[in-house]
Amino acid sequence: MSPRPHVDRATRRAAVADAAARVFGERGVSGTAVSDIVRAAGIAQGTFYLYFESKDDVLIAVAEQFVAEIGRELESAVAGPGAAAPVRFGSLCDALGRLATTPTRQGIAELLHRPENGALHDRLTEPLARRMFVLVEDIVSQGVAEGSMHVADVRAAAWFVLGGLQSVERAGTPIAELPGALDTALTFALRALGAQVEP
Repeated sequence: MSPRPHVDRATRRAAVADAAARVFGERGVSGTAVSDIVRAAGIAQGTFYLYFESKDDVLIAVAEQFVAEIGRELESAVAGPGAAAPVRFGSLCDALGRLATTPTRQGIAELLHRPENGALHDRLTEPLARRMFVLVEDIVSQGVAEGSMHVADVRAAAWFVLGGLQSVERAGTPIAELPGALDTALTFALRALGAQVEP
């Protein structure tokens, strides 16, 4: 009998969280039981509890992965070479709207946006907010350098834009309405930055 290959704890935990994310996407959070997750992960129920204390615990891990993926995808969305700053802002908002409304992620997004989950939302999205600030500051800086935006304080302008985009989410905008609301917020932000915006 050959020995079983060693899989480190972090890798196994991530694999269980990935399986949970798939099941949450298919069945919704409330329609998912631990037994559904272990079946999807191909592990025994007892093995699940070696890595997670409860369904809520694995849900937090899935939400952490969700937020990290969003950060990577947003960075990728605005990294287009040669695009003007307003176009990069448009790409950022398009990506935000698309990511929030992707069916496999919608259940997690809706859960994080419930008023009773405000503290969890803030804890999980704080690192994402820092990553987004760096992106937004870079875009504003580019806009000033290329002459498409006119602001004296790039850092303050970046906080203004980021605050406006976050307010769309924090105001309780339904997930399905986020893309349009983000476009409207971006239009206001670009005007405030002195960019020419089509009426």
